[in-house]
Amino acid sequence: MEDGAKDVDPVAVYSGKTARLRLRRPRAAAEKHRVAVGSRNVVLSTRNPLIVWLAKHELTLSFVVILCVRLSHWLGLAWAHPWLHIEHARGTRYVRGPHDLWFVVNWIFQIIAARAVMLHHVLPLVPRYFGVRNARSCRRFGETGWFLCYILLSWSIGFGIWRDSPYYMNTRGMYVDYPEDHVLMPYGLKWYYLVQTAFWISNIYTIFVEERRKDHVEMLTHHVVTIALVLLSYHFHFTRFGHVFMLVMDFPDIFLSAAKLIRYLGNEMLPNILFGLFTVSWVATKHYLCIKMMLSIWTEGIVEVPLEKRYPLCPDSYASYPIVGFMWAILCVLQTVLIYWFVMILKVLEKVLVKGEDAEDSRSDDEDNDDDSQQP
Repeated sequence: MEDGAKDVDPVAVYSGKTARLRLRRPRAAAEKHRVAVGSRNVVLSTRNPLIVWLAKHELTLSFVVILCVRLSHWLGLAWAHPWLHIEHARGTRYVRGPHDLWFVVNWIFQIIAARAVMLHHVLPLVPRYFGVRNARSCRRFGETGWFLCYILLSWSIGFGIWRDSPYYMNTRGMYVDYPEDHVLMPYGLKWYYLVQTAFWISNIYTIFVEERRKDHVEMLTHHVVTIALVLLSYHFHFTRFGHVFMLVMDFPDIFLSAAKLIRYLGNEMLPNILFGLFTVSWVATKHYLCIKMMLSIWTEGIVEVPLEKRYPLCPDSYASYPIVGFMWAILCVLQTVLIYWFVMILKVLEKVLVKGEDAEDSRSDDEDNDDDSQQP
């Protein structure tokens, strides 16, 4: 080969629109795949036909299901009622029951539809307004913006329910009068629990229709463990503990998502401040408070749930060493993932404090972190 050609990368992409040759390193094993969704492009890390089809039709499919349910309910068909309303009432409170499944399924479709509208039609207008032309930054802005919108809304609702509860700022209250008073849930608590279940299940779908990131396996593990904890705590009547635990876990993500959004818009100083607040809140909630709650199971929970109210001596009780120990093991798996992420956060802090670089969350960068071409 001649000297003039030896430096040309065989994996080169020619952009006819801008008449330039862009050199790229070879792709990883999971090759990116662009899918047109309306006027936007979605970058997938798979060519799986089912995932590609879902990514292209998620909004249409969700709207069709939602419309069918609403129309059936309007026509008075009984099957649609549990899709739209909390059921299994006992006076002014509610118990868990089989119809809860349909309420969760309905909310999964509603969340997917809301995400699709925000991601592809609403949130992209913001970076365009601020002059951001990079396609990857606009994509990431939409994904992060949707997550922030949901977390802010759900956390605010969950906090309001917690503030009016008998276990507000009181870990001992999470175990008092178990199981009798825990089997019966206020409407707000049951609604919050089922919607949160739908959100985390929808996130399993989401991570496969978004661009694959470096911590894909850890993120998938986190989602699976979270869903397991939510479902088990709901089944075992440990909803008070699960309610507070979700609030504790979600709080730091508000700061991180806000930092990412502002960074995608080109600001460098404010994201560094928000990342510092995120780090402090991460340690305070996901480690200190989380571990404190885990320990309270063996300190306060044992005291407040006497032997005669434990499984199998008491009806509706699931308080036993095997069951609680199993859930505690799942919490330990979740804490392991959080520690792994915290190590990565410390590396970012080292870049900021020691090397003077800007804060950039490396946990969720793309596996192939090359910049996309500018938008037209």
